[in-house]
Amino acid sequence: MYKPRVSINDDYAVLSTKNASFYYGYEVKINEMCCFEAKFNDEKITIPFSKLGVSDEWDVVECLLSGIGLILAKYRLEETHELQ
Repeated sequence: MYKPRVSINDDYAVLSTKNASFYYGYEVKINEMCCFEAKFNDEKITIPFSKLGVSDEWDVVECLLSGIGLILAKYRLEETHELQ
């Protein structure tokens, strides 16, 4: 079974899986504000901090989770299999 990778630091948070990756932090910016970025199904989606519905730009875990929630609400991710 593939084990997801989670990395959290003061200025970024990452969740990487076999078929998708999710990032929030300083490496992706729009107008000097940090952004959330998702990559899956050969797509790259960037959501600015202002659209995440989070009050603190530097609460990287809450921003990452909010971005993942927005992606899951909007997109169907491929290869859904029962965990073993």
